[in-house]
Amino acid sequence: MRIVYIGPFRAVDVPSLGITAEQGTPIEVPDEPAARLLEQSTIWAEATSPKSTTKTAKEG
Repeated sequence: MRIVYIGPFRAVDVPSLGITAEQGTPIEVPDEPAARLLEQSTIWAEATSPKSTTKTAKEG
């Protein structure tokens, strides 16, 4: 599952996962630990999929 750290610090270490999460940068985490981190809703959020910026030209 992709989650993102939204807390007050620039980055945080998550020793149990062996990762450092930078604020605003999505990270890939196994589902079970991600669910536990997401319980802290003011610190972690589920990462949203990037929106497509592709535009199609109108024919005319």
